[in-house]
Amino acid sequence: MEVKVSVSFVPAGEMKKLNKELRGKNYTPAVLSFEYFEPTEEGLLLGEVLICRGEARKLAKENKISEDEQVSALILHGMKHILGIHHR
Repeated sequence: MEVKVSVSFVPAGEMKKLNKELRGKNYTPAVLSFEYFEPTEEGLLLGEVLICRGEARKLAKENKISEDEQVSALILHGMKHILGIHHR
């Protein structure tokens, strides 16, 4: 059985809209994640990680790392939320 997490890049405006509608927060986040744990024909869809590339770019600059490294960190962060592993 396959276990999947969907990762998508979403424009800033859409990320801000989703953040406002779903979390009541009025800003553009770099990452949003949603857990599903839905069975599919191929296996199990654990959830979805949405990345805003523009926000990831800003964070990469702040963190003095490459954009790819920042995107990888954001994907990992989103996956941790899906799995229930949060920062303390």
